[in-house]
Amino acid sequence: MSVNFGQLKTNVGTKVGDTSTAFATIIGSYINQRYKDVLRRTNWNAINPDYTITATSASTVASASTYKLPRDFGKELYVWNVGTTEDVPYLSLEKLEQEYKDYVDAVGQVEHYSIYQTTDTTAASAEASAARCKKIRFWRAPSTDSYFRIPYIMRPADLSGSTDELVIECETAVEYGAIADAWTYKRQFAKAQYYEALYEKAIQSLIWDMANEPNQIPLMNVCPLSRDEGID
Repeated sequence: MSVNFGQLKTNVGTKVGDTSTAFATIIGSYINQRYKDVLRRTNWNAINPDYTITATSASTVASASTYKLPRDFGKELYVWNVGTTEDVPYLSLEKLEQEYKDYVDAVGQVEHYSIYQTTDTTAASAEASAARCKKIRFWRAPSTDSYFRIPYIMRPADLSGSTDELVIECETAVEYGAIADAWTYKRQFAKAQYYEALYEKAIQSLIWDMANEPNQIPLMNVCPLSRDEGID
């Protein structure tokens, strides 16, 4: 049975001897920090396969080429132009500005896309409360309405409600890590170090369990060298 956010806070508070409401709030931040660390280290890769953007032609290039991405947008798998049935190649924003500075505002068929981190406080949407966001920029700006499919790896959301559950079975590791942080806050460094070691051990066990697939046989991908080429 999974342990939800509220139960984790209670467990940690009980084990460090402080079940006050004020400290439970602090514990909640520790749980979220450890939770995201576990997901990163286990290569959590939940995918939203259905995300699409319709890039509309417009009188100004900026409005036709740049779009705000969802708050849970992590990394794109690819960008597919549905109309032309072609992949759109990635080009970093820095490279785009350097290579196409003479006609960076060109309009035509989309040839590249860039994704970058920025801030946005003007968007009239429910997501506008978060100033930090990611945006996608198409180059060239589309001369006609263009439809793109952009499946992406989702960023994990913070646990906030008492009944929120972790997306993978990592409650043990998260609890150990949050206890280590709580003991550090209490300046009990020997106890914090002990639980930090348990945290690392729990993550290693979790990674092994997730990677161990009995129905799959790992194979070496051998690439032979050409007989006609010498070896330096």
